[in-house]
Amino acid sequence: MRPYASLRRAADFSRLRRNGRRIDGEALTIYADRSRAGDPASLVGIAIGKPVGNAVVRNKIRRRLVAVLDQTLAGRPPRRLLIVAQPPAARASFAGLRDQLVAGLAQP
Repeated sequence: MRPYASLRRAADFSRLRRNGRRIDGEALTIYADRSRAGDPASLVGIAIGKPVGNAVVRNKIRRRLVAVLDQTLAGRPPRRLLIVAQPPAARASFAGLRDQLVAGLAQP
């Protein structure tokens, strides 16, 4: 079972972009916020726009990010995250995406 649930509503994505702490990386931008009362686990949204690449490339990046999140969020306190992939993510390796995501999540 995943250690997080997915953000589904556009309002939640917008709220995180507006109110979340922004952490910029080369290939990823992370918006982080504390969890709210009633959140049983972390809530995570992944956004990958068309400028990043075609559907095959975007799905490959999404699968890589999901694999990293499965490993990274286990045992951590719940929080709300929005991960936005930038065009350099199309050229990034799995290890590169993992390092950027882990570094971004390590910031308070």
